Amino acid sequence: MVTVLSRTLEPSKVCLGPTLGKENSNSAEETQCVPVIAMKVRLSNYAWVLLPTVLLLASTCPAKPPDLTDLSLEDLANVKVTSVSKKTENLFGAPAAIFVLTGDDIRRGGFTRLPEALRMVPGLYVVQINPHSWQISARGFADLNNDKMLVLVDGRSVYTPLYGGVYWDALDTPIEDIERVEVIRGPGGTLWGANAVNGVINIETKAAQQTLGWLVSTSADVNLGETATVQYGGQVGNNLKYRIFGKSSYWEPFNSLSGVELPDNFNLTQAGVRADWAASGKDGLSFEGGTYDGRFRNTETFSPIRTTDLLKGSHFLVHWKHAISDRSNFELLTYCDWYTREGTAGEERNRCDVEFQHSHEFNKKNSLIWGGSFLSTADHVTPENVALVPDRRRVNDISGFAQYEYTVVPDRLRILAGSKIEHSGYSGFEYQPQLRVAWTPNKLNTIWASVARVVGSPTRVDNDLRIVVPGGVSNGVPFNVEVLGNSDLQSEHLKAYELGYRYQQASTLSFDLALFYNDYSNLIINTPPKFGPSSPLPLVTSTNGGRAQTHGAELSVKWRPVRRWTLSPSVTELRGSANAALANPRHQFNVQSRVDLPHRLEFDSGMYYYSALPIQVSQSFQVAAAGVSAFDRVDIGLAWHATAQWTFSVWGRNLQSRQHVESLPSILVGPAGEVPRSVSFKVMWQQKVESADK
Repeated sequence: MVTVLSRTLEPSKVCLGPTLGKENSNSAEETQCVPVIAMKVRLSNYAWVLLPTVLLLASTCPAKPPDLTDLSLEDLANVKVTSVSKKTENLFGAPAAIFVLTGDDIRRGGFTRLPEALRMVPGLYVVQINPHSWQISARGFADLNNDKMLVLVDGRSVYTPLYGGVYWDALDTPIEDIERVEVIRGPGGTLWGANAVNGVINIETKAAQQTLGWLVSTSADVNLGETATVQYGGQVGNNLKYRIFGKSSYWEPFNSLSGVELPDNFNLTQAGVRADWAASGKDGLSFEGGTYDGRFRNTETFSPIRTTDLLKGSHFLVHWKHAISDRSNFELLTYCDWYTREGTAGEERNRCDVEFQHSHEFNKKNSLIWGGSFLSTADHVTPENVALVPDRRRVNDISGFAQYEYTVVPDRLRILAGSKIEHSGYSGFEYQPQLRVAWTPNKLNTIWASVARVVGSPTRVDNDLRIVVPGGVSNGVPFNVEVLGNSDLQSEHLKAYELGYRYQQASTLSFDLALFYNDYSNLIINTPPKFGPSSPLPLVTSTNGGRAQTHGAELSVKWRPVRRWTLSPSVTELRGSANAALANPRHQFNVQSRVDLPHRLEFDSGMYYYSALPIQVSQSFQVAAAGVSAFDRVDIGLAWHATAQWTFSVWGRNLQSRQHVESLPSILVGPAGEVPRSVSFKVMWQQKVESADK
């Protein structure tokens, strides 16, 4: 049984001024009492987070810094997104559980790495294992090797076919260059392909036009480490803009539960370039390239030997957009990447992808988007502690998709239906249909629903693994088992049902609610250990046949009680079968507070809560792993924009405790370290303020 922290909800009131709707009032006596919900979950730990905010608001007069907080909540809801239907649409009317994390959100959160910033996204479960490893999942199946979340950077997939996850340590995009992160919780296979099962994280970097001039940014933290970025953006003529950057980071090791320093420090150096060329009034081309080189300390799996392992890689990307007419356009995207990574399974991989997409609007009510892609990837896996047979393999995937949109009532009701047909080198032909409906009865409300079938392809490890691992204890004697992959595996299947509701009150309040039910079948599972005809050890093999279900709710709110203070709480509730939901907390809660003060000051804070995870037992290996106690996290920061070029900030992180464990141990990276309390200082100098002209 899962042990959770009990909560009690009771109504209370808080009085703030000036009165809502009278933002220009100068009267200090005008107040408004509004009902709020007080959560009695270790409330004493959090009251002091909001108390300074209230005191600062009470004692100062509003100033007007030039950032997104000057937009009304209605303007923020009308931010354009592209991940839902692969074309531009308003966030408020999008028929999916989507959340947009802007570059300004990341900056105001004081984050130095993208995985940390994803904690703010409702419905995402983000925990850190060590300085270079994270678990990031949505709607269940939390694991270091999570193979149900697709991650893209400017359209380039960073998913590895080796085990189906993402190397988050190598994905160290400069925070200052991130324009937005669009996060879809739920299926996205119709447009994005296999493995977009439980979500899509689409990272979009800024156009070169927005980063003209010099930028120097550096941050340092005694307990965590330091990072520095140097960047220059320029232009050639009027039509070609570019930027070049270099970044270097070093992260200190964590301590174990016993207080021993773990061998997991990490450093990474990288460089990159982006160029945007307006070739004509109808054509635009973007070019991107980058390279990185790093080292991380590691303890080999099932061995006390400590090693220093290498990771390095490069990529380039070309994206061409052409407008055929006002109603028709197409895009061509191609990229290649190469990387080498040592560790438990040394991996060398190269990958190239070509994608085509055409959008056509027949009239105001009917439109079609269709396209196709070809992906080829090859690897060489060196058998350090994990062997794959064969050790070299090339896999080709080809796919095509189409989605038709019919507007039943203009600006009120629309229907989207489509499917993707894909041939995977691991599992053959697959189809992934979906149906989405969005109803906007008025400017304040949107109701949407969707039903979809998506698949998750087997990975290289699922097919070709050969490894000997501890199997448990029998009659007081430890024993090992041999784990074998299965080349006859089929794809995992998901039937997903979603219902959502958005409310947008013009200037002070908005909320977004998503309900979901996921029914998984044909899951890849491990068989119980048994002796084979020619094996001296019990055998565990991969096979299809598992079933699971998850269901839950995700709620995010934005509330502006006074003009210069925005609160953004979110709640995630997850339930389901043990094999899908046991490694995820049943309850998650976070709240972000953003306050604009006089004299170019910003006072920001965040609080996060995760309920406990029980002791985990592998049904195949009978090996128990310690659970994780309920934990919370409190961050507080102050930023000063001294001039238009200089910004200084200081952030205290994990202030609620000296250190804490966030995740379960992993068989690949060892025990989870304790995330320490820390204080970081950041200085940024930017020669030229970013242009709003895109």
